Amino acid sequence: MAVAILLVGCSKQNISSGNSPSPAKERASAAFMSPVAQAALSSWQRGDQSAAVSSFLAADWSVRPIFASDSVLNLTEDKFKSLSVADQQAKSAEIGNQLGSLKRLAAAVTQAGRDAAAKGDTTQAQNYFTSLKQCGAALNSPDSLIIVQLVGNSLDKMADTELAKIGK
Repeated sequence: MAVAILLVGCSKQNISSGNSPSPAKERASAAFMSPVAQAALSSWQRGDQSAAVSSFLAADWSVRPIFASDSVLNLTEDKFKSLSVADQQAKSAEIGNQLGSLKRLAAAVTQAGRDAAAKGDTTQAQNYFTSLKQCGAALNSPDSLIIVQLVGNSLDKMADTELAKIGK
């Protein structure tokens, strides 16, 4: 809501003054275009598990891009195959590291859902597992590397298993 007020306020100022968009409006617009997984993965890499899980839960997994433009997880299978063997090996290690972080984050989200279910908060548990399922579906895109699709498929199945345990 604050962003909407900021954007409306900036728009009124720009209309009346005839100037180009303000830096505040450009930053707000850039925030809407930031990669979906960025906040969660950044928090995870900083060691802030709680913020990472919260960001994961808050993410809109239907929005693109999912990963930063310079992330190897944005490569398509064709682009990866077009790389030299040496570049493929280097990128493979990087892909493994980034997917490892994502899988550990997903495991933390799964555990948070299980903890919520154990406390009897099935609504919150459902929120965690639904977010996990949506992330899995987003990763399981034909434009993704096959290994990313496999991780997405795994997350989707994990979410289905956990949702079935809580009867959702």
